[in-house]
Amino acid sequence: MGRKFSVVLVISLGFGLLGAINVASAIVVDPPTKSCLDKTVGVKAANKIVSAKKLTKAQTAQVAKCKSSASSGGSTSGTTGTTTGSSAAGMVSLNYGLLAYIGSQQAGLGNISDPALLQVGGTLRMFFKNGNEPQIPIAGFDNKIHSYISTDNGKTWTLESGVRIDVTSPVTVRAAESGGYEAWGWVSGGGDAMTRFTSATGSDFIKGAGNVINASACKSADGIAAGFLGDPQVVKVASGYLAYAHDLAATGKAPFKRHMCALTSTDGSTWVLDTSKTLAPQNDVQTNPETYRNASGVIEQILPIDKIDPQTNLRTGMQIRTSTNDGASWSELSELSFFAADPDRLDLSNGDSLLAFGGFDQQKGGLLGVAKKISTAYKASRTESDMQTVVWTISGASQADIKIKNLCLNSDLTASIKFATSGSNITATYAAAAGGHGNSCVYALIGSEQAIK
Repeated sequence: MGRKFSVVLVISLGFGLLGAINVASAIVVDPPTKSCLDKTVGVKAANKIVSAKKLTKAQTAQVAKCKSSASSGGSTSGTTGTTTGSSAAGMVSLNYGLLAYIGSQQAGLGNISDPALLQVGGTLRMFFKNGNEPQIPIAGFDNKIHSYISTDNGKTWTLESGVRIDVTSPVTVRAAESGGYEAWGWVSGGGDAMTRFTSATGSDFIKGAGNVINASACKSADGIAAGFLGDPQVVKVASGYLAYAHDLAATGKAPFKRHMCALTSTDGSTWVLDTSKTLAPQNDVQTNPETYRNASGVIEQILPIDKIDPQTNLRTGMQIRTSTNDGASWSELSELSFFAADPDRLDLSNGDSLLAFGGFDQQKGGLLGVAKKISTAYKASRTESDMQTVVWTISGASQADIKIKNLCLNSDLTASIKFATSGSNITATYAAAAGGHGNSCVYALIGSEQAIK
């Protein structure tokens, strides 16, 4: 392994993404504007604006608002390829190791996203949506739920043929206490109905009953009523079922503070809004949160909350809270060791704890990733600035232990890193080729455990 250092990694994404947007005024998305968009509409939506050939009215308004804010507000820190300030601040222990990842546009599929894990005997099944992505020329999509299977506890995956669940939304799946398996998704027709699906085998699911939910009484920290809800995540409780879904803010305006709405049901088919359980943070819940009862009986809730410190650009990991009383009360939020979209948890019968997650790259599309909870001596922090730099500070590792990869592209970026030593630190800088599209799929993987940050 060699000598251990504290390691500072810098990824410079260059200015290739700062091209003119194809609108009449030829707006240029400069770094301050891009940073504002990341914080107000979310990284994924901001990336869509950057790559769009023509902006919608809503996107035009979002860009104009951010350009106005950037020109009238304070300055943004420049990108020099060096680190400043307290680079060791915000370091957390790395306790998830990457097991596997699968990108889009493979095996005849389109844009794959939104993993949902289920164990059936000795087989793991990862359900996912095989969708479209209007910004990328994609074929092979049907907007239905397909699946990969694993027989080695998530290390390798094989695509199953056919459609597993005939629904056009992502789903949540679980083993039912009474036997068999159940899933939920949104079924359109006279309004989107939260609908229960059942299966005797955990493979092919049959549509059951559901109902349309008016979520307008569920409000954000700023008092904004929820509109369309995202994908619900469901757990069994003593009174029936508890579900959480986040507000998509489909008709809202930036800056977003998307929140989570609670739903309850006695039978899993008829759902009502429970506003007493609303979670409305001051930061944006970017994508679908996870709600999962672990092997110890504790309900975990994992939230992809967008938290970048405006002073240090420190990116915190996903946030987690827990409940031991069926969601009547919750612990304070704490930080997981990395950030990703669309988390999904599963404890295996062999004792492994898995966390599936998503991602997105404008060149390729979505991602299905699977990580395993581990224990390591590594610690790390991650800072992001204007989509042009990502800086990791890593301790407990040697330079040879570290790989930098774009998981969506299945691209190892390590060879392009320029390493330099400074005392006990190693600084490494990666300069992306012109035309790079963000960093949401770029991760540091450390050691044989592939500890992910």
